[in-house]
Amino acid sequence: MNKGLTSFRALAFFAIFLFHIGSCKGGYIGVLAFFVLSGFLLTPILVDMKSSLNKRDFFTHFYGRRALRIFPLYYSYLVIVATISFFAISKYGHFIPMNESIFANLDVFIESLPWTLTYTYNFFHASKYFEGTRLATHFWSLAIEEQFYLVWPLAIFFIPANHLKRFLLSVIVAGPLIRLLLAVILDANMFPVLPETDLVIYVLPFSHVDAFAIGGYFSLYVKSRPGYLVWASILPVFMLGMITDWLSTSQIHWNQLGYGMFMKDSYKYVWGYSAVNLMFSYMLVHVRDKTFMPVFFGNPLLVYLGTISYGLYVFHFPILWMVNNMVPSYPEVVRILMTLLITIMVSAVSYEFMEKKIIRLKDKYFSRY
Repeated sequence: MNKGLTSFRALAFFAIFLFHIGSCKGGYIGVLAFFVLSGFLLTPILVDMKSSLNKRDFFTHFYGRRALRIFPLYYSYLVIVATISFFAISKYGHFIPMNESIFANLDVFIESLPWTLTYTYNFFHASKYFEGTRLATHFWSLAIEEQFYLVWPLAIFFIPANHLKRFLLSVIVAGPLIRLLLAVILDANMFPVLPETDLVIYVLPFSHVDAFAIGGYFSLYVKSRPGYLVWASILPVFMLGMITDWLSTSQIHWNQLGYGMFMKDSYKYVWGYSAVNLMFSYMLVHVRDKTFMPVFFGNPLLVYLGTISYGLYVFHFPILWMVNNMVPSYPEVVRILMTLLITIMVSAVSYEFMEKKIIRLKDKYFSRY
């Protein structure tokens, strides 16, 4: 694994963490960074596997490798939290009203299990019946990742190599058109079960097809240039966000980075995703080739945090909820630091004692070559 790209995972996580603690309302774009990175990493891998494996091994080895990386931590978490929730509610639930924060969250978590267990939580999240819980709400993005893992290998395998570039460009162009079509349908209230246009677009998988395609295209076909050009791509994207934010609201919200909650203003949920995804992809090319801030992205601590970033993402939201409920009187900065430290420790234990051992099985049973 490229160390710079691993560090990029850590930065994407910290953006999401800042969003969840309320410090940066634009931090949710860290999820888009993860989507782009998935396309950036997996598209070349799939192309290589296609050339070195037969059809049966191509699919079994890819899905086998993904299952070993994704399922153990995810389903272990669901089983443990579900067991605790069932026990707590059955033993103490009849003594404590269900509107109490802790028990209400446990109850909602149990009710959402059919969605979390089947990686369809994002569709539930989009509906008017959705009720959130910090024990699982952030899993909508993991559902999109898994849906991508199901579809993308099929596309890469069956599209001829000489048409792959054209296919990726077509999907990139289709992305904002799909979001525009979704916006028209949702604004016309054609599906009353899907109530909020910006949120629904954010959590549905169709809205992010271009994120994975942009990542794949840049990984395969874009070459790195002098590192300062990365800044030349970053600054216009955020300046465009700030300007449209000001034109739409008559003020600039600095902690939104120009891209407020789910890109609601200025039709950003149509074009804003494309702008941010292109920026991240261009950055990734240079991070991979060590032409953009190589010392920073090669920092050992950042690399390690990126290595355990899957655990950081899974655990941070429930730990934040737990800390806020256990020590609500502590100053906010103390609770945030506690949350971060506990999340890192739990993720490190998970990685060192479970994930790493299972990851080693990927090459033993499902080699890429």
